[in-house]
Amino acid sequence: MREPNIAVYGSKTCPDTVRAIKSLEGRQIAYEFKDVDDCPEFNDFIAGLNGGKRVMPTIRINNDTLIDPSEHDLLEAVEKASATA
Repeated sequence: MREPNIAVYGSKTCPDTVRAIKSLEGRQIAYEFKDVDDCPEFNDFIAGLNGGKRVMPTIRINNDTLIDPSEHDLLEAVEKASATA
């Protein structure tokens, strides 16, 4: 079983982004953080995924997109992606 490819788009000052990152780190799940504060071009990318809205965190797991998921939904998506990777 391989780990899924996870990218978290958000800001370190966004409480929802921090919550998602803590959930992943607490379970030692590898992810790549895409900071919209450091790279403003990510704003356009996440807006494109979210119908023109800049919603954080936007999380890509393999080819699926989660928009500000609950901890349960995030971990469930990671588990599902791990089983199919």
